[in-house]
Amino acid sequence: MNCRIVVATVMLIAGGAIELVAVLGLCALRDLYDRMHYVGLAGFGALLVAVAIVFRESFSLIGDKVLLVGVVLVLSGPVLVHTTLRSMLIRQHGDWRKNIEKAQENDPR
Repeated sequence: MNCRIVVATVMLIAGGAIELVAVLGLCALRDLYDRMHYVGLAGFGALLVAVAIVFRESFSLIGDKVLLVGVVLVLSGPVLVHTTLRSMLIRQHGDWRKNIEKAQENDPR
């Protein structure tokens, strides 16, 4: 067996395992805020799958596109999770900046 195939297989299995952990975390946790941590994890599993394809296919048209998609998922995943959680918190508790302004107005300093 070729070394590239072995490395690609190991990375593909690791990426699949990370995706499986992310799905199980989404199913197992009850609180929506806890579930969002596993959504961010799914991008890293996709990146490992993308790197496995690059190891298998080398830097070709397919390898470049897959690597670009994996990097975009890893970079955009935490941003999307953060903005989603922030909008959920604002919807649930109201705008947090109003509380800061009220606290500064009541501060005797």
